[in-house]
Amino acid sequence: MAEPKVLETSASGKLQIPAGILGAGPHARFRPEHDGEPSRLIREAPRSVWEELPPDERVRSFDDWVARLPKRKDLPIPAEALRREDLYD
Repeated sequence: MAEPKVLETSASGKLQIPAGILGAGPHARFRPEHDGEPSRLIREAPRSVWEELPPDERVRSFDDWVARLPKRKDLPIPAEALRREDLYD
């Protein structure tokens, strides 16, 4: 059995884990699980690119997507269906 790796926090309290120890690429996400000794790191499912974008870029991305949608010349529902008296039938 391989000798366990020992990790140490920095003076500021941060724990830096060298690449390759966890077997994950860049930006992999883990959550700590504290159900006793020792603590464990559980890998989280990868997040979508959409979740990683800042809010202003999400808006820009959504607006770009809407702009690429096919343009309709007519309403998607008949005009008479929009009359107030027909909405409640």
